[in-house]
Amino acid sequence: MKKLKQVHFSSLRNNYVKKGADYTNYMDEMPSKDEEPSLDEIIRAVDSLPNDDPDWIDLQWYVADALHQRFLDKGDPNDLNEAIRRGMSVAERQGRSSAAHLHDVALMIWDRFTEKNNPEDLTLFVELLETALERAEKDGTDLELIAKCQANLATGLMTGTAADVPEPVRQRAISLWESALASGQLNEDAKRGIEANLALSLSHAGALQEELQRAVTWGSRALTEAATSEDAAIAHFNLAAALEGLHDITPDEGLLEEAIEHMRYGLGLLGIDHCDHPGYTANLVALLRRLSRESGNPDHVKEAACLGCKALERIPDDDSDRPLILTNTASAILETVKSDSDLDLIDEALSMYREAINIAPEGSQDQGVAMVNLVSACRDANELNPDPALLDEALTQGNKALELFSDPDLYRAAALTAVGNAQRDRYRETGSLNDLDEALKHTKEALALTPKQHPERAACLTNLAVLLSDDFEERADRSQLDHAIELYRQALSLPEPVASRVSERRNDLALALRDRYRDTENSQDLDEAIDLAQQAKAASTIDELTYAGYVNNLANALSEWHKHDHKPADLTKAIRSFNEALVVSKNRPTEASGYETNIGIALAARAQDTGSMDDMDQALLHMGRSIDLLPTSHPDRAYRISNLSDAYRQRSLMFQEGEHHNLALEDAKSAVTTAQEAVAAAGSSDARLLPALSNLAQSLRWLEHLVPGVSQSQKTLEAQRQAALLEGITPAEKFGQSARWARDAEAIGDYEEAFKAFKRAVSLTTQVAWIGLPLRERRKLLTDMQEVLEHAVAHAANQQRLEAFAWADHVRSVLWRQGLQARSLAEKRGDEQWASLSGFISNVETDRRRSNMRPDEQLRLRAHEGEAELGQTVPDPYAYQGLGADGPIVLLAPGEEKSLALVLKGDAEPLLIHLPKASKGQLREQVEKLQAKITDNECTYGSESDAIFDCLGWLWENVTAPILERITTAEERPHVWWSPLGEFALLPVHAAGIHPRRKPQINQRKNDPSKWPNMHERVISSYLPTILLVDSHPEAENGPLDTVLHVSVDPSEQLISLEDERQVIDNALPQAHINHLFDDNATISAFRAALPECTLLHVSAHGWLDRNDSFEAGIDLFDGRFTLRDLAASRADKGQLAVLLTCDSASGDFTTPNEALHVAGAAQQAGFKEVVAATLPVRDDSVVPFVTTLYADITAEPVDKTFAPAVAQAMTDAVDKLRMDSRYAVDPLSWVPYAHFSSHLR
Repeated sequence: MKKLKQVHFSSLRNNYVKKGADYTNYMDEMPSKDEEPSLDEIIRAVDSLPNDDPDWIDLQWYVADALHQRFLDKGDPNDLNEAIRRGMSVAERQGRSSAAHLHDVALMIWDRFTEKNNPEDLTLFVELLETALERAEKDGTDLELIAKCQANLATGLMTGTAADVPEPVRQRAISLWESALASGQLNEDAKRGIEANLALSLSHAGALQEELQRAVTWGSRALTEAATSEDAAIAHFNLAAALEGLHDITPDEGLLEEAIEHMRYGLGLLGIDHCDHPGYTANLVALLRRLSRESGNPDHVKEAACLGCKALERIPDDDSDRPLILTNTASAILETVKSDSDLDLIDEALSMYREAINIAPEGSQDQGVAMVNLVSACRDANELNPDPALLDEALTQGNKALELFSDPDLYRAAALTAVGNAQRDRYRETGSLNDLDEALKHTKEALALTPKQHPERAACLTNLAVLLSDDFEERADRSQLDHAIELYRQALSLPEPVASRVSERRNDLALALRDRYRDTENSQDLDEAIDLAQQAKAASTIDELTYAGYVNNLANALSEWHKHDHKPADLTKAIRSFNEALVVSKNRPTEASGYETNIGIALAARAQDTGSMDDMDQALLHMGRSIDLLPTSHPDRAYRISNLSDAYRQRSLMFQEGEHHNLALEDAKSAVTTAQEAVAAAGSSDARLLPALSNLAQSLRWLEHLVPGVSQSQKTLEAQRQAALLEGITPAEKFGQSARWARDAEAIGDYEEAFKAFKRAVSLTTQVAWIGLPLRERRKLLTDMQEVLEHAVAHAANQQRLEAFAWADHVRSVLWRQGLQARSLAEKRGDEQWASLSGFISNVETDRRRSNMRPDEQLRLRAHEGEAELGQTVPDPYAYQGLGADGPIVLLAPGEEKSLALVLKGDAEPLLIHLPKASKGQLREQVEKLQAKITDNECTYGSESDAIFDCLGWLWENVTAPILERITTAEERPHVWWSPLGEFALLPVHAAGIHPRRKPQINQRKNDPSKWPNMHERVISSYLPTILLVDSHPEAENGPLDTVLHVSVDPSEQLISLEDERQVIDNALPQAHINHLFDDNATISAFRAALPECTLLHVSAHGWLDRNDSFEAGIDLFDGRFTLRDLAASRADKGQLAVLLTCDSASGDFTTPNEALHVAGAAQQAGFKEVVAATLPVRDDSVVPFVTTLYADITAEPVDKTFAPAVAQAMTDAVDKLRMDSRYAVDPLSWVPYAHFSSHLR
């Protein structure tokens, strides 16, 4: 904290002849000059007068004035007190009506204030001058008196430093001084004093550029007009303050040097023997120290330390400026500390700070400033040579400083910052969350007290960001980390002349981005983290204390990148950098401990890649040393021991692979005991318990594998359960640990506990695939979780629990549900920016509040703001009882060994059907065969058809036939609602059966239908991507299909039935208003504009399915592709039915089948309740007969709660005609693709 010797504001005193009473008559009655009475004799004579004597006021004033003059001559405080007493008695006798008397007695009180520094005197001074100015302005005749009242009142208002004065008060003082100058009533000495005052008052912290330029102007004028060398010196000092302030906010590099030159000139004019010379030297010391930091030239700070030490030699121990000189000199000495060999310099600085605190007046500003600086010095000393007593001293002195600086100003901000930093240091050494929380509280208050233009604003932002990052490490609250990154970016966007601080901020931001990458694996974060870490290292030199940390952090980022792309070169660079950091930090054991363990982790990773036992042995040695270097109470010991445990387990695996069983067993046992030590060392910290418990569970599993006869299952389960139930870890970590917990419970047959574990995993789905993440990132996370989530649903289904349906709904169509939430929130708040959280809107407007943030970061912060309204919970399982569906609901859940169907039928308990011949692997095989034939451009017509019929036959025999045997009879043809999960969503379950492949077989089917069993003969099928709508998004009421949007376009001119289809639609819907978007009218903009008003959408066009990027799938219009993103982002709130006759309009995403990422799903997202679409490529010549039957049936039905079954029936009738028609029956792409999708049951 910088403390300068104050240049006090000047009052106008002896520059003027005071206007008082006329004493002529009284003096005539006194003895002649030869016998002139003494002042004491006059006082006795005046005091003998009665109070009602007509001359009492004049004579009392004469005595008061004389006593004041004698005080000025001889310095007796009793004279001053008596002068004030008599002056005040005159003022009160007059009812405070005399502006002149009020002004002059105020000046007497000012003199006492400067001697005693009693705040009550200052208050009375201002009060009297306020009244005097009011009286003088009201009279309006004495312009000189008005100017004097203005000038002196301004001085009273500004007493202290400009930083202590509230802005409105400061502005009034400036206005008063400028009015006094403009009056033309002041003599040259007075004007020079006011000009100096203006220069000083305009140079406050947080001053605007215009104010500081005015300060320079006034200061230059005062310097030009200075009458004495002392006045000139003061003007130089004021100019230096203004120039330094201007330097804070303008890019002119020469201002600081100019300020230093003015300080040198001023000190030269003042003279080394002047009593204030040492104090002002302290200001020069501060400026030189600052120049050294900003220029990187150590010569300046060396000169500063030398000047300070010489000033201390000249100044008496009891001089009031000595605390200031000690503080600034100590700060300069600290600035010279560059390595861990400079401990003596830190001790010297500590001694100076302690002396400053001891000799400064109790409770004074100088004492408080010394306390704040001592806190920082103790932190520096502790960093180089850890000692808990140093941090205890820092916090003791810091808390005293906070008591002293209780007003909400910059002094308090500096004290809060120092205490917050010290508390953070103690948290890092002890793991105390109370220290972390207190540090956060203090640092937030410090930031609030620091003006946006203040040069330390960036440092305050950084301090808070560091603590928020720490908080994320402890409690895994994403909002804290995202806010930290926002603050780091704000800090880096602000001017910062000290290059080392910029490097520190880049390094800190790199750390935060790397932490976020570990949470969500956004490669943008890791790329930027590496770039920032490289910049920080490049800007540092090996002799700087921060260098090793920068090198280590770059190495960590490279290690993360190696996990991402598995390039050996990245790991080699990381190991080299870790070793460099270790060498540089050899004399700092706590710091070196971290580098030792990082080398060990990197070597172990390389050993895993290469099989090098030498690397693994070295890894264990480094990890062991890292533990030895840490104090036994250090919180990071738990991490270090956990790493060692994992390394033992890894080496055991390598030994076992090399058939060294005894060595493998020995390391496996070491892994278990070491992990147990880590658990004990972790205490109650979730962040530290996670690796310890996870490694313990892994080590126990491995030990049981090596010694099968000795069961470790219960111990494993207990450790894994504890790990999974930790709260202070990230959602992804909770999910992973819960999945392992479920597996462990299943392995020992504890299905109830497995159910609890799976329940926790399912509940975390939307927290892991959080709406604040980019769409593709969420999709990847859902893909990563898919196997566990499907297993969870299968587990619940196998126990015939209703939770299976609730869980299935929670883990499917997550992206669509999140889109609905975002849209709903946008409508609620009347701000379409919220809709951008869906990820489907591509032209997202930049958030002007956060222009320095990446677009994806802006969305993250917006998601945090709407967190309360954007969360999703698992549906109530009992909501699935008695849904009132018109037919059974069949949940299809793939399983590793066998799949399951769980059936809801009326109010009955769920019916479980095992599908032993349809394991997940077998389902995947069917999907791959089908996709391979359909996407093979060289595939023949016959082989393509055979592949589809093969798949349909397999589905019938192994999936649908076993189900229908349990839920239907030959006499009925129920409506079945299929709710597929995983691979089931990629297969044409609705068309399963044994079908004719050649035309002669058509007649055979007619003759003996029993040999050609199939779904169409037995049931009416509909698909449910989710069974219930689990979002509160309001739906449009049912209404007639009276507004039709018919899109018909074929830029490639390959659809031969397009014209016939157009005619069919017009004929089928004669009463409807049809908006025809045909040919060149079928543009993207026209389509988007027409969607909100239509109740029925019919699309005849080419469909595009992008296997590499489902979000780019879509409908080919005249001027381009209307993608899945575009359709999902559109609004069709009146939509009842969409008929999408484009190829693959309902083909699921191969990697994320549960998300219904196809055009049909996007249409439901836009608002269409019912969709008829194609699950495969569709033959063009089948479209006209299909739509003819479809619309003939649909238009005959009311659009009410029975509309969904009516659509299903109409679609089934249309397909039946095609599959029974010899022209289409043997071509599966003429009828198999058509399917009905309902958004959910109502």
